[in-house]
Amino acid sequence: MHVAIVTVFPKEAHNIDGGVCGAAKYLVDELVKQPDVKLTVVVPKSDAGEITCEGWGDFNVYRLGKQGFWSFLPGTVYDIFAGKRQIRSLLRQINPDIVHFQGVTFLAANCEQPNILTIHGIAERDAIWDSRWGILRWLKWLLLKLTEGHGRRRVPHVILISEYVRKFLPAGSRIRKTWLIENPVADSYFDIERSFEPGRIFCPTRIRPLKNILGMIKAFAPIAQQFPDSQLRIAGASQAAYIETCEQQVERSGIRDKVHFLGNISIKDVQIELSKANCLVVPSFQENAPLSIAEAMAAGVPVVAAKVGGIPEMVEDGRTGLLVDPHDTNSICEAVSRVLSDQKLAQSMGQRAKEAAEDRFRASAVCEKTLQAYRDVLREPS
Repeated sequence: MHVAIVTVFPKEAHNIDGGVCGAAKYLVDELVKQPDVKLTVVVPKSDAGEITCEGWGDFNVYRLGKQGFWSFLPGTVYDIFAGKRQIRSLLRQINPDIVHFQGVTFLAANCEQPNILTIHGIAERDAIWDSRWGILRWLKWLLLKLTEGHGRRRVPHVILISEYVRKFLPAGSRIRKTWLIENPVADSYFDIERSFEPGRIFCPTRIRPLKNILGMIKAFAPIAQQFPDSQLRIAGASQAAYIETCEQQVERSGIRDKVHFLGNISIKDVQIELSKANCLVVPSFQENAPLSIAEAMAAGVPVVAAKVGGIPEMVEDGRTGLLVDPHDTNSICEAVSRVLSDQKLAQSMGQRAKEAAEDRFRASAVCEKTLQAYRDVLREPS
């Protein structure tokens, strides 16, 4: 079976930027172990202005750079005028048995080969929080609503990483079948040896308004007073204007020595952070099913997360973590303080989280479910 996966994909094996990138990498790592699978990865809208092919051991990665007259256009607009044609042309050349689109909904519409789409995020909902566009974010929201809706209406097979996504599947679409298959987590996360440091809070996320890092910093200020040894460690790529606002809030709160912006860190460094974390916090205003939560659960780290999107399907409130209102900094503060002040509770939550992750997120199990979905698609009459 020749599988082409169209997705974002890391440039280096140990440096992952974002949940879709991580989920794709962990799935690919398992698929290449399968003796009856040939794999090709296709990366749309790469930085390079040309098409490149990289050998990654047992599979190739094609990166499609923006080209031609339309290359100056932003991502979604480029896809409309040129990106989709690029993808179709390359897929005709490599001629896979099945194409798996991950998080690139518009590109999946009307694919010529047997195909399946994993919907990772609800892009039009995320766009509402994109402050870089100012009032024009509503134009971005409309564009994404139209293009994402177009894709969802014109794909025959969909993998949901949470039931939350189902509400965004349009009536009257071409979808014939859906599968609920959660994000995979590499085995190395399950093997992390915990030696947590009391008061150490880990927040791995892109630093932008959607992720509510400013709210997290405001919630942390009273925590820092209550727990003198506490520290907030924030890892992820940042949006320049927003991180400046966050740093200003840190200074105003007098907690400069307790808040650490780590930047985009490697898988190894993420795992080191998880081994030492007292808890992981995801305070976002909008999410589907964050890979960071699955990774923390696999490592046995209790999670404090916003009660939004698909997160309540991942975190069992009071058992594997605590759910909070992201708009209420007191709610975040109280939940984190509860975990930091009760080590017995933190340990029991972490253990239950690890047990739940074992059943749900092991990459090998997710890979087998995905392969079965591929087989189901290929068995359908043409």
